[in-house]
Amino acid sequence: MYASIWLWDVAQAMLLQNWLAGCSALLAFTVLYFLRTPREEQLMCESFGEEYHEYMRQTGRLFPRLKGRKEI
Repeated sequence: MYASIWLWDVAQAMLLQNWLAGCSALLAFTVLYFLRTPREEQLMCESFGEEYHEYMRQTGRLFPRLKGRKEI
């Protein structure tokens, strides 16, 4: 969901002739993303415990991890 919003906001910033309007959505979402995602991950860890920690080790935050990469 967040990856699609990032892509949408970047595309909007590039396509709109009004750079202020185009970049304002990107800026607003950037702030929202960095304030909101740590709290969401904390809630998920509290709700699902070790299962969610294992899920986090296997997946990327925005994009899928490449299989050849080492786990964190």
